[in-house]
Amino acid sequence: MCQMAAFFPGYVSPPNGTCGKKGVPCKETFGSEWTYTGKCCNERPCCKSFKSPCVPETTCPTGFRLLPDQTSSAHCYSYNGNRTLWEEAQSICASTPGAYLWRPNTLQETFAIFHEFLKDAPYVWTGANDRDKDGNFTFITDNGPFSIYSVPFGDGVSGFTPDEIYVMIRYDIHTKVWIWVAKNSFFQLSYICEYQRITCSTVNVEFCSLVTPLCKNIIIARRGQ
Repeated sequence: MCQMAAFFPGYVSPPNGTCGKKGVPCKETFGSEWTYTGKCCNERPCCKSFKSPCVPETTCPTGFRLLPDQTSSAHCYSYNGNRTLWEEAQSICASTPGAYLWRPNTLQETFAIFHEFLKDAPYVWTGANDRDKDGNFTFITDNGPFSIYSVPFGDGVSGFTPDEIYVMIRYDIHTKVWIWVAKNSFFQLSYICEYQRITCSTVNVEFCSLVTPLCKNIIIARRGQ
């Protein structure tokens, strides 16, 4: 732990924490939930998490479920077959803290979603959008970039009017290709909400010692992949 001695000149006496890397902010070393509380030995920052200890999630929120084959995705999903405006669909998803409109990441995941939810209606909203109407599409979950001209898989079809700012995905059963299509704010579709369970990662970090730095394991929380 970051325990300071009064005879060490130039050091403050921070509360117990974890020694970070010299010259690197705590949040860049351990994550956004970590904060600087003073100095450790060898000019390292003393870092402390202001979040509760990591508690991994082993179940899904109410109304969500896992895919039968979790090798394609270990996330939780909830399908709603009611045709809904994009903004309303995203609002409903976000009513479950941590959930958002589906972000199709891989072809494997998307086919797993198709077989689980979409056999009868293979078209739904995705979280990709250009709500700011600046020509730059992003995913609602993490503001990650999206381009209708360079989709993760399948084909993309751009909109023909400036209001076509919300992206759906559909499966063409004839060509067997997934197609991403930009739609306007009046278009209504069914949708899937996605939720990433919290998992805990074990990482090696240095604890500050008055004699020599000792490496020990700590547990930090993150959203699963």
